[in-house]
Amino acid sequence: MATEKRGVQQIKTMARLVDARRIRTSSGALLELSMLEMEKQRLSKEMRRAEQRCLEIRNRMAEIETKQQWLQRFVDRSVGEILQTQPMANSSGWSGTALAAASPLPIHSAPTDRLKRRQLAY
Repeated sequence: MATEKRGVQQIKTMARLVDARRIRTSSGALLELSMLEMEKQRLSKEMRRAEQRCLEIRNRMAEIETKQQWLQRFVDRSVGEILQTQPMANSSGWSGTALAAASPLPIHSAPTDRLKRRQLAY
């Protein structure tokens, strides 16, 4: 027998007992109707906010896609220009500077003259 997952809605509280008893009278039914209408308004407002957020996310995704395409064209154009202007030096056809300039990730190293050195004093 598989156990079913339960959420917050399955928790039995005293409020459910009160709600069931309240509906037995006409005033209780009106109170329940007003509470349901307030919940409906709250949920519709929440749905509008969620739709607005989805629209903002879609717009941002489109901006990211556009920027990625622009950057890719820039990289492709830069690599093409480097390959056309650099002489072929090694057997693979790539010169050292063209290979360094065409690599997608820059290689950084810290300057050794500005490194802080710590000395332990006992």
